[in-house]
Order: sequence, then C-alpha cells, then structure tokens
Amino acid sequence: MIPDFRDDGYLPQGVHIATEAEVTFRFGTSSPRRRRLVLRLRRWVELSRLTGASRFLVDGSFVTSKKEPNDIDAVVLLADDFEQQISRGLEPALELEQMLLSRRPEEIFAAEDSRDWDDWVEFFSRTREVDGRRKGLVEVQL
Repeated sequence: MIPDFRDDGYLPQGVHIATEAEVTFRFGTSSPRRRRLVLRLRRWVELSRLTGASRFLVDGSFVTSKKEPNDIDAVVLLADDFEQQISRGLEPALELEQMLLSRRPEEIFAAEDSRDWDDWVEFFSRTREVDGRRKGLVEVQL
C-alpha cells in the first residue's frame, strides 16, 4: 500500500511496494499530464514483465503531490538473460534496450544486478532540495 504524502509533498522514506493498478489510480488519473505519464509507465512495466525483469522502481515528481509533475523516473532490474534476449531478437527486449541506450525517453534507467539496483535506490531516495532529505519511492510488483 502506498502511504499518504508527508507535509512536504513527498512519500515517507522507504520503498513502498504497490501493484500497477495502485500506482495508476494513485498517481496517474488526476490530470491530463499525469494520464500521459502513466501511459509511458505502463508501457515500461509491460516491457519489463515481457523480458522477465525482477524489479521496477518509480520516482520523479510523478510520485509526489505535485498537481502537474515534470516527469516520471524509473529503474528496471533487468533479467539475467536480457543480453541473450537481445541476441535472439526478441522484440520486447529490443524495444527496451533501444530506450535505455538512446535515452529516449530519458527517464528510464537500467540496473544490471542487485548492487546497481541498490545504488539507484540510494540515488533516488534523496530529494533535490538543498537539505537532500530522504523521501519514499514506489516499487511496482512485477
């Protein structure tokens, strides 16, 4: 379950596990901008599932109380056989790799192992505020 926002508009510190539906309804329905962003998110989640990714993290102003978020950041923990999927020409893997390599959209990042994943969680767990306070993130259940 995704907790309520803190007074500063961020989620409480920690990684909050949620279903795709919970994320969609909580963050992706209140404005046209949010509805556009959630469509992007849903495609990323679909590609992650099709390629056997094990984890998927969501951040950015999308998971804040901002009425009009700037972006949605995401990290996908790639499947161990992701490179083999690319070599075999599997369409979902090719599409996801193209996004990751071209940085289009620029908000999706790859973690190749659990150490990478932990580094991304640490990076995204801090705000850009001067005090660099910690905030919460959302992990979509795959």
